[in-house]
Amino acid sequence: YKLIILGIAMKILAEKVVETVVNRICDICNDSVMIEMNGHTHKECGELKASWGYGSKADGITYGLDLCENYFEVALHALKDYRRSIVMFDEKQELPDKAFGIATKGLR
Repeated sequence: YKLIILGIAMKILAEKVVETVVNRICDICNDSVMIEMNGHTHKECGELKASWGYGSKADGITYGLDLCENYFEVALHALKDYRRSIVMFDEKQELPDKAFGIATKGLR
């Protein structure tokens, strides 16, 4: 510890070791979802998460998957196909389109 007295105020300083994420791995293909760009590391992954509570058949179960871009697309297409199969003959519901699942779209 380092003790610094400044007039009436006193500060006690100490080094802290802080853990930080240095890599994340796709839960399907085991490849890293981290990319290097302009000297900085960025996380590029999709996350599939669920936390089920009281009243659910899966009460107390929490799921969390990190997916690389390729396998996120696979999961998204599978969900889109499943949705298409359950609404195909329901005239009150529309089939999923290209925007299925998109919450926001960046400017690229």
